[in-house]
Amino acid sequence: MNLDDFIKIITIFPSLAIGMTFGILRSKFFASKYSEGLYKIFIGFSIFLLLISLGGMCYYWSELVNNEVEVKYFEFVILSLGVICSPILFLVTRKYLFEKNIFKTSELDPIINKFTSDADKNKIKLFGGDLNFFGNTPSEMNSNSQYIHLRSSNFKRVLILCESPKNKIQKIRYDKILSDISGAELRFYNPESADLRVRGRIIEVHGVLRLLVYVKIKSKVYQAIETDTADSYGALYNNIWNLAWDLAGSDST
Repeated sequence: MNLDDFIKIITIFPSLAIGMTFGILRSKFFASKYSEGLYKIFIGFSIFLLLISLGGMCYYWSELVNNEVEVKYFEFVILSLGVICSPILFLVTRKYLFEKNIFKTSELDPIINKFTSDADKNKIKLFGGDLNFFGNTPSEMNSNSQYIHLRSSNFKRVLILCESPKNKIQKIRYDKILSDISGAELRFYNPESADLRVRGRIIEVHGVLRLLVYVKIKSKVYQAIETDTADSYGALYNNIWNLAWDLAGSDST
């Protein structure tokens, strides 16, 4: 394969990289869901483009710059674009396509509070764990951003699905919630057999059920997805919550 044939083949790749990059930037503003498959494809393509562009530049270097007739500027520019576009695509993919729903705890609190503020005040459903995201002790709970906001939201009913209390600290925490929040109801599941490792809230906004679901990625880092019951996963989580609530134990602590 000579240089001209190689350039004809590779010319399309920088164009694709540019198109993918702008597609991701568009998804920054209009998309709301994480796509693992698309992320892997874009990352793989950016690495492939970099390797083939660098390889082509090295292999055809003497033909590119030492031609006795003329320097092949067009071919050089095309290969250079491949080298430049590939890391840009890689970085944009990492920043917007993969990490846009990943939050530290401090970043997640205002997102949860904003989601809660949008709700109709008739009812809110919570699910997850031992509720230590509100704090472990009464003093911690009194200064916790999520807990303060939930109390001040004045929902008529606050339905909380959580694990059955196993120790005194949990019982104190649960009792405080029942004491502080008017309309709070707790029901318990067995974490060894029923915990889906998912935390979140379900609200109603002008008659439409909406969900904010967050999963722990690592210590103090979460992936959060906002959806509704028109989405199949949103409908599934809502149905699971309703089933778990109906099967759970009473709120007596």
